[in-house]
Amino acid sequence: MNYTSLSISFRIGLAFHAMNNEGSSGTNVMEPRRISVGGHNYDGISGEMVRRHVLENFVRIAKSKKLPLSLAGEGLHSDRAKDLVKEWIAQNSEIQPIEDKGDGEKDGGGTQEEKKKKAILKMEPRHFAVASRKLLECCAIVDVGGFLAAISKEEKVQRDGKDYGVEGTLKRDSVFDVGWLISETPAIVEFSQHAAYRPDGQHNLFTQNMRAAVYGGVARLDLGRIGYNDWAWLAPDRNDLHLDDEQRRQRAAALLDAWEQWLLSPAGAKQAGWLQHTGQLEGILVLSNFGPAPFRSPIEVELRYDAEGSPLAERIKPNPRYRAELATLAEAKPGRYRALEFDGLPGLARAFDQARAAIGL
Repeated sequence: MNYTSLSISFRIGLAFHAMNNEGSSGTNVMEPRRISVGGHNYDGISGEMVRRHVLENFVRIAKSKKLPLSLAGEGLHSDRAKDLVKEWIAQNSEIQPIEDKGDGEKDGGGTQEEKKKKAILKMEPRHFAVASRKLLECCAIVDVGGFLAAISKEEKVQRDGKDYGVEGTLKRDSVFDVGWLISETPAIVEFSQHAAYRPDGQHNLFTQNMRAAVYGGVARLDLGRIGYNDWAWLAPDRNDLHLDDEQRRQRAAALLDAWEQWLLSPAGAKQAGWLQHTGQLEGILVLSNFGPAPFRSPIEVELRYDAEGSPLAERIKPNPRYRAELATLAEAKPGRYRALEFDGLPGLARAFDQARAAIGL
């Protein structure tokens, strides 16, 4: 790939929505997510919410392109790699049963037969590189979305018809990061009361919020890490620990498609009857072959105080310079960076097409 990292800095208008809430706090009032800065509440949509729906797009695209997906990966299960790691440990003859001495025990205790029953298969750091290669190969979500598989010895696997405890931890960081969407101005939140009717004639009252704002967002995609085995340094004598170039390109293309789809049609919570009205859309993509792609927030945080030491009224405000700063950087270092600005939906689609061509997808 010609560029190994891509960042997205953007502003998006969302109105009449309830895309992210914190819960009801034991009442019938659904409270929106908020960010408190300088005594003011700003509307927020968490990066986890955005990330979840980008990954949902990725799953659909991966299935359509017949990219490999495990069952837990397709379902975006939080422990999506645990069963894969357990299976790999069970099938790897290099990992031989050892006696489980228990917590704090030195001699294991019990008869020889009891010790055999307590035998465990333990993954150690020297196994990480080969195990990671297997997981990258069998599931694109494990590769792109990352995972943490922490397996305690109470978990069981079978080998040669016998049950063994299994122990080990394996981790992979996600190849993309997402910031919160933060409103440029203090939150505008309206509450309306609704009733949930039941066949017996009773009904429950509940209060739902509805918000409107222009939000600033940032994301960074480390495309060069897709299909790349983070633990390869533990087995430098192996040359087949990473996926091949074509597999990596396919997954990188799917991730760009997933992000483009989300920006063209944002998804979040409570949309069945509260689908957001989308409005303003602008931003900039920055491509980098010099480490992680730089980004700038479309919002600016004020850290100034008045003469009495009290926070100023406006603590968060729009940052009108965010695109110009990144474009100027790309012009100053054309061998390292490329900037692609966009306005509106057609501009976004064109910018992503230009990014795919520049990356070599």
